[in-house]
Amino acid sequence: MPKAPRRPDGVALEPPAAMPSASDRAEARGVVALREPLADKDVEDIVRAYIRAFEREDDQALIQLLAQDAASLGRAGTNRQQLIETWRTKMKSFEYQRLAGLEIARISQLERHTYETLGTPGALPRPAEMRPGDLYIRVPIATPRVGSDQLFGEVLVLLLRREDGRLKIAGQADENGN
Repeated sequence: MPKAPRRPDGVALEPPAAMPSASDRAEARGVVALREPLADKDVEDIVRAYIRAFEREDDQALIQLLAQDAASLGRAGTNRQQLIETWRTKMKSFEYQRLAGLEIARISQLERHTYETLGTPGALPRPAEMRPGDLYIRVPIATPRVGSDQLFGEVLVLLLRREDGRLKIAGQADENGN
């Protein structure tokens, strides 16, 4: 018997297979990685957080909800900072605390639209700021005004995007029926 310590047989090490980047949809061929669909609760939570931040007039809470490249929807050339300043101006001009305790957003009537479902004949137009994987939501506002003050539009529109593993607001607009 040899006196030297036994050495194991050679071991072949293979690096782990490269995974494709996750997407919302993919054709059924080869290896694909699909993202988990956005849950209704996640979408509703961000709408509630947005409304709550306005009720408290908490611009820092709103800023935490924003994606890095957020902008006002339908206003070409706007950026995140301009959207924040618009919100701050609204909070200085109106008393959003008067909304506390009122039903503001009709979350049960929330509409969800994907990149693929917008911009086709008969569908809503797709905003230029929207990317594949984003979610476009429309939420009817039950209390758009208090007294003569117009606090929100009749419909809140949010463009939601995944960023750093969380759902963030990438765009915002108010719509009125007029």
